[in-house]
Amino acid sequence: MLSCLAALLLWANWQEPNLHDYPAPVSVGALRLAGVQPGAQAAALHARLLQIPGITACTLSADAHALAFTYQPDVITPAQVRQLVARSGQAQEYVAPATPVVGPQCPIPQGYIVALERLRFALNMRRFFVCV
Repeated sequence: MLSCLAALLLWANWQEPNLHDYPAPVSVGALRLAGVQPGAQAAALHARLLQIPGITACTLSADAHALAFTYQPDVITPAQVRQLVARSGQAQEYVAPATPVVGPQCPIPQGYIVALERLRFALNMRRFFVCV
């Protein structure tokens, strides 16, 4: 039993920890815009969107009538963003066409891999001595 624990700790501490592996989850959303004029109106909408809690980044193209944004799904939803944008013009949710996944796929479920990586990160003592 002790040898299994020692082997587990050795495996967890073999490599330096990846401290960037566990940021807050972020999702991507897109909206089609109508009625937003290029220039000052688009710049004001862009600035207002960046001040909303939960929106981490956004790109607005008034000429293409498109808005792309990244958001934290625990804080805000795309429907809430659409409601906020609808005040400046008409906003419709953009639904990308589904494309089939092509190529080989891993036979191990993603949840197992994530659980192993989280276990390795939790047991890695080297993360306490990293100088940033």
